[in-house]
Amino acid sequence: MTWVTSVQDTSAALNAHLDCGGLATGYRFEYIRATDLAANVEAGRDGFAGAARIPQPDANAGKCAANVKETTQANGLQAGTEYRYRIVAHNTDGTLTGPEAAFATRASGAPAGLLDGRGWEMVTPVDKNGGAIEGFGGNNGGGVLQAATQGGAISYSARTSFGEGGEGAPGGSQYVSQRSASGWAARNISPPMPSGGYGSEPEGVPYQFFSPDLARGLLAGVPDPPLPGTDAPAGYANYYLRDTTGAYTALLRQGDVGGLGLNPADFSLAFAGASPDLGHVALSTCAALTADAVEVPTASGCDPASPNLYEWAPGGLRLVNMLPGDSTGTPPGRLAAPAGAVSSDGSRVYWTDGTDLYLREGNRTVQVDEGVGGGGAFQLATPNGAVALFTKAEHLYRYDVATEGTTDLTPGGGVTGVLGASDDGSYVYSATASGIRLSHGGGSGEVAPAPDTVNFPPSSGTARVSSDGRHLLFVSSARVTLYDNSNPDTGEPTNEVYLYDAATNAITCVSCNPSGEPPIGAASIPGAIANGVGPAAARVYKPRVLSADGRRVFFNSSDRLVDGQGPDTAPDVFEWEAGGTGSCARPQGCVGLISSGRPGGATFVDASADGADVFFLTAASLVKADPDAVDIYDAREGGGFPEPEAPIPCEEDACQPLPPPPDDPSPGTLVPGEGNPPVHFPTGKKAKRHHGKKRHRKHQAKKARHPAGSRR
Repeated sequence: MTWVTSVQDTSAALNAHLDCGGLATGYRFEYIRATDLAANVEAGRDGFAGAARIPQPDANAGKCAANVKETTQANGLQAGTEYRYRIVAHNTDGTLTGPEAAFATRASGAPAGLLDGRGWEMVTPVDKNGGAIEGFGGNNGGGVLQAATQGGAISYSARTSFGEGGEGAPGGSQYVSQRSASGWAARNISPPMPSGGYGSEPEGVPYQFFSPDLARGLLAGVPDPPLPGTDAPAGYANYYLRDTTGAYTALLRQGDVGGLGLNPADFSLAFAGASPDLGHVALSTCAALTADAVEVPTASGCDPASPNLYEWAPGGLRLVNMLPGDSTGTPPGRLAAPAGAVSSDGSRVYWTDGTDLYLREGNRTVQVDEGVGGGGAFQLATPNGAVALFTKAEHLYRYDVATEGTTDLTPGGGVTGVLGASDDGSYVYSATASGIRLSHGGGSGEVAPAPDTVNFPPSSGTARVSSDGRHLLFVSSARVTLYDNSNPDTGEPTNEVYLYDAATNAITCVSCNPSGEPPIGAASIPGAIANGVGPAAARVYKPRVLSADGRRVFFNSSDRLVDGQGPDTAPDVFEWEAGGTGSCARPQGCVGLISSGRPGGATFVDASADGADVFFLTAASLVKADPDAVDIYDAREGGGFPEPEAPIPCEEDACQPLPPPPDDPSPGTLVPGEGNPPVHFPTGKKAKRHHGKKRHRKHQAKKARHPAGSRR
């Protein structure tokens, strides 16, 4: 095993663990600039031809035992340069050449600060009524943190109520902060409700999900009373849409429950999923809310294990779980996935009866997995719902709505998961035991080692695919690049974040230490965030860790990746961007802090689609006004607001308020008088008498302002 330490601008320590097998062994390190290695390979030579060799002559490791550490210092390196190195060891058994590894020297005089000219802006208000902003899962097991696609706005929650607009006291209050030219302003969007309306031990917060522009918010309703201005039936569980005017729309209306022979206390309703703009919402309940729905009865009502699936739109509810050719529903019916199963316009909904996979489109239903004999497991659909991907028996299939045809994308089988696809379905990434496969243009091939299972399924896993399909972001503990992501002392692998570029067929470790030094902490990106705990918790939103163009990545890491980080290993938030993007001029890309790097760390929250706004949660005080509570900040390109100067402190008499100005009665006439007499300066005795009178008048005025016994 080889690794590098103490990387500076012109030097680095090259390290290796040797096992001499009881034989006298010599060794050396060879290193060469990455550009020179590439030129050698292009010319048909050995990549390390002409490489520097240290030490000279070769060092003698003796009859070393297993895992003996050897270190050699490389000096005279070029600043800001990427190198390749390897170890060569030899004894009477022969010569062994170690694997190629990489490191990069630090750039001399590299400018401090954030990439892209970012500035920190405090998003949440200073006065939080003694509370703090809650992170993912921190508010009764939930909490919705979601940024606007276009930036300049974000929603978040807290256990305390503060700011303008709050009308109630739910288990957790919800807020939206919006940016203006003068700063950020917070608005409390909590609905009016009685105390305890969400129970004494709520799970999560009322809000479940927001539209991309935060103009609409979906929230779970209180049983009684209904929110004002709606046609919600009293006493029934419900969901509401809130618009930017603060008006609410009940998804369940009086007419929907008129025929129910069910006690409102026994009625349950669950949010299953929605179109991104919240124009169409999927709801689940065993009750028959439409004339074509069927209930499975039990002694106390309908059977919760046999739910019906409904789609809400502004025109009302429609039943989804109707089998092909039927005119009435057949429970159970469940949304195929929490996200991606409802098309952007709501015209297509993918659902399952627990065995087979179906598509409800308009007034007809088709069986999606009929061509493979049923039993398909939905993975994802394109935003317009025209293409769906499903798996069966370790094969990945593509279903085309227009032709109703099914194609096996992985004839060799072995599929263990699906990471994602482009918006048009032309790029599809799947995982097998051997690695990640890309299916594109009628062919497929392996593009990376096998990722960790946290990357899938697509609706909730950590993997991301850019809209055009050219970029795949994933997490892996395998050694994917030249960077060795294992601990040199224990040999244990560390999770890192990788970006695959289909245009160049190259993989970049965006979270690996740019110097090449081994990791001291793992990196991570969030998957879909659940609001609350348990099977009913909403898990429909994945924060934007990959910019729309695939050239920026935001991640958390406990590693020390840049200069200026604190000594602790608490996670910080970082940005990686490709060379030529933003302020990055390095061909291999640049890594920079988004948070401060100070002790205590920070957590990534969300970003705008273009990556210009990056929101993070931290207890550090990054602006003068912040009193060190937990807050959300925006690391904004070209951001930052002028901070007001601190007031000059007063002392003693200076702390008293100024006296009021004297009365200035208005003149009673505008008729001009004779005017003031000419200026005259007395002389001699007259001057002395005049000066004495002046001193007397000043003394009398002073006595009037400060009578005896008063405090000055």
